[in-house]
Formats: sequence, structure tokens, C-alpha cells
Amino acid sequence: MIRTLLRGAAVCTLAAFTAIGYCEEAAPEETGPFATGNFSSTVWLTNQYMFRGISNSDGPAVQGSLDWTYNGFFAGAWGSNTEFSDSNFEIDYYGGYRWSWSGVDLALQGIYYAYPGEDENDFEGLDPFGGIEADYGEVNIGASHTFESQLSPTIGVNYYYSPDTFGEDGDSHTLQGSFGLTLPAEIGFYTNVGWNDTEGDKSSGFLGGYEYVYFSVGINKVLKGFKLDIGYHGTDESDSLEAFYAPAAPPAFPDSFRELIEGEFVFTVSRSF
Repeated sequence: MIRTLLRGAAVCTLAAFTAIGYCEEAAPEETGPFATGNFSSTVWLTNQYMFRGISNSDGPAVQGSLDWTYNGFFAGAWGSNTEFSDSNFEIDYYGGYRWSWSGVDLALQGIYYAYPGEDENDFEGLDPFGGIEADYGEVNIGASHTFESQLSPTIGVNYYYSPDTFGEDGDSHTLQGSFGLTLPAEIGFYTNVGWNDTEGDKSSGFLGGYEYVYFSVGINKVLKGFKLDIGYHGTDESDSLEAFYAPAAPPAFPDSFRELIEGEFVFTVSRSF
């Protein structure tokens, strides 16, 4: 009798574990556009917010993003403190589509740069003034390819166009090339070189716009989930760019205005979730 009871208990226990295992295996995997795995976020801490070789924060910045991807489509928002706004805040919205063709990774996206709290009739920090709008949009198309060889070299090119760039400054064209390597110890190496040509309207129209070259070079490494990055960012300090960021600008501009286009070593720590 005791053996029968023990045998029955063992059978029931086995059946219970089997049922649990079956339930775990049979649990439906979360799918669809709003599955949790389609969402991610990243936080950055950096000593300078650099954008195309120019400091936009004139000091440390805290940044964060929320991203969504699904079947090649993507959308997201990214925010940072900035000196180019009365409220010292910028938030960028973006969305587009990524795909591959003949071994080349392609992307098409739209980006909208917004400065919440910006007052067109007020001037604080390095934002536009005199009734000039700061918000603007861009379209971007990019292509990249990673070679299946030692160090996995990657090359890329991006083109950005804005019909009315920051400060209502007219057409802006930006062309950027990039190159990267995966070095020993999983250290990433990168370098970027870009060219920007801004037509000039309400902000720099009195100078006929400006044109300049910007660049960056650096390395990064992931340690315990944190990405550490150190690089050097700068511009060619072209005559037209220097004229726009001149130290002899009106008194309303702080002395640091000219310093924004000078080269900077940038240290960044980030973590993705």
C-alpha cells in the first residue's frame, strides 16, 4: 500500500513537472510591432555634445534615447541639454526604413530637430534671436558595407539635406564618409569626415552662408555593459565658418561662441537597455 502511494506520488510529481515544462515551452513568444524586444533605450554622459564638429553644449551633456524597430522600420526620439536653446534642451524625432541590397546596408530617414521652450523673441545662450525659428527638419539617405575580412573594415556614406536649416538659414547640404575597424580585444576604431554647405538666410545670410569640413577619430570599448568612447572632434575652421563664429561678433554673443568650432577631445560613457 505504501509503495503504491509513493509510486502514485512520484507519478503525480513527474506529471506536474512535465506539465510545467510543457506550459513553459508552449508559452507564446511575444511577436508583432509592439513586442517588448522591439524597444530599446540608451543613456549617454559626455563632456561635450558635438554635432558635425561643433560643440552644441559648450560643456558636459546628459543624453538619452528611446527607439523602436520592426521589420526594417524604425522610429525614435533623442534628447540632450544644449546651449542652442532658451530652455537649454533639444529633442530630435526620427523615423525611417533600413534594408540591404547586394551586401550593402541602406537607410532612409527623416529627422526633426526641436527646441522646446525656445522663444523667437528672446536670446539666451547661443540660440537664434530676433524672431528667428530654431526648429528644423532634415532628410537623410545612407549606405554602408562591412567586409568579411580581418578587422572587419566598414565603410559608409551619408547625405543630409535640409530645406531650411537651424536658424532659418536656408538650404543645407551635408555629405559624410565614415570608416571603422574592429581591433584586437574588441576595441572599435572609427573615423568620420564630413562637408557642410549652408546657403545662408536669416542667420548667416549677411555673410552669404558658410561652408566647412568637420572630422572625428576615436576608439571605443564595451566593458560590463557600458560603452566607453574617447575621440577627437573638430572642424577645418574655414574662413566662412570663422566669420560666422567670430570673436568680434556683437556683444550679445558670449566669448565662448568662437570656441565652439575649435577641436575637442570628447569622452563618453553610454549604456543601452
